[in-house]
Amino acid sequence: MNLRARRVLTLVVGTLLLLFLGLIYAYSVLMAPLKAQFDWSVSGMTLIFAISIVAFTIGNLLAGKIESAVGVRPVYLLGAALLLAGFVGSSLVDGPSALVVVYLTYGVLASLGIGLVYNVVIPVVTSWFPDACGMAQGVSLMGFGMGGFLLGPVAAQLYTVLAWRVAFVGVGVVFSAPTVACSLILREPTADELAKLPAAVPAQSAGGAAAPVRDCGVAQMVGDRTFRLLYVFLFMLGSVGMGITGIGKELPASLGVDVLGAAFVIGFVNVGNGLGRLVAGTLLDRLGRGRTMVGMGLLSMVGTILLVLSLLGESTALMTVACLVAGLAWGAAVVCMPFVTRTEWGMANMASNMAVVNTYSIFGAVLGSWGAGLLAERLGSFIPVLVIMAFMGAAGTLVALALAKSSR
Repeated sequence: MNLRARRVLTLVVGTLLLLFLGLIYAYSVLMAPLKAQFDWSVSGMTLIFAISIVAFTIGNLLAGKIESAVGVRPVYLLGAALLLAGFVGSSLVDGPSALVVVYLTYGVLASLGIGLVYNVVIPVVTSWFPDACGMAQGVSLMGFGMGGFLLGPVAAQLYTVLAWRVAFVGVGVVFSAPTVACSLILREPTADELAKLPAAVPAQSAGGAAAPVRDCGVAQMVGDRTFRLLYVFLFMLGSVGMGITGIGKELPASLGVDVLGAAFVIGFVNVGNGLGRLVAGTLLDRLGRGRTMVGMGLLSMVGTILLVLSLLGESTALMTVACLVAGLAWGAAVVCMPFVTRTEWGMANMASNMAVVNTYSIFGAVLGSWGAGLLAERLGSFIPVLVIMAFMGAAGTLVALALAKSSR
């Protein structure tokens, strides 16, 4: 296979695999029959998502360690095994302990598996595109972001023809089998292939000059001011995105929308998430991180304000638009993580460095998802929660402005 075909194959296969794994964002649709059967609270549901994001992030951290020790393929296989175990385990829950068991099976096992696979797919895809890492990351991450929108309604329809326990086992098989198959295709370029790839485009410093290429380890990266600013930026926008996703279909349901309609409306967060990743990947390559990230912060603030207005005006149409805008901001912010990691701290330690950067999602999930669910439950309204999220979007914009001025 020639080099160009191998690059295209890697990008397509990596994107499709991440699309399947992106169902993690449609958890509220996936868990809907369990919530109904076991009468779980909103905060109990949002804690499922918070735990899954924490486990996903731990999977990211472990992936780098396992890959450096035994290679890429064992990470795929371990991820597939955990996915299957998590979904099959969730299919067996019953009684008062059902929620706790789902925390452990879907929340920990399946999400840990997704995190493992995610953090080998992104570096592998990136390694084939040194000349356009933003584009490659944006396309592949678009698949991950769109997974919830494309597969969420499929899961909702599946429950109309299959018992949810059978559906869970089926989803586990459908998730794990492609992961195993992709382990035979997705690999990093050999030394000869790497030498023939187009040259990397140098990162731009704050002054506009080409910054020298460097490869940093975790310790050097963490000591960098750019890392601290990026971490806060991702936390702010990630908390908003994960908070809205964590509340999930409860938002449109509060306007009286039926189950399928609610899955469709909240699914536009995932549509925006996917499109935001694709658009941001291109903009980061062309405009640089400064202007692109400031735009993300503004979008996040606007999206949450529109959500407040949709609840006040009881408008499902406006809520759909708001979900799309908020999702665009969140998806675009996610692409900044691998882009800045690659362009600031190099390719040599990308998996480990990206995993450390991605730990922001642990705090974002606990505050944004579970915290939002608890606060909305206590106050009896989603509006105060969304107002707080709008301020977080504004804060993220200010951090992006500071980041735009930072230099190496």
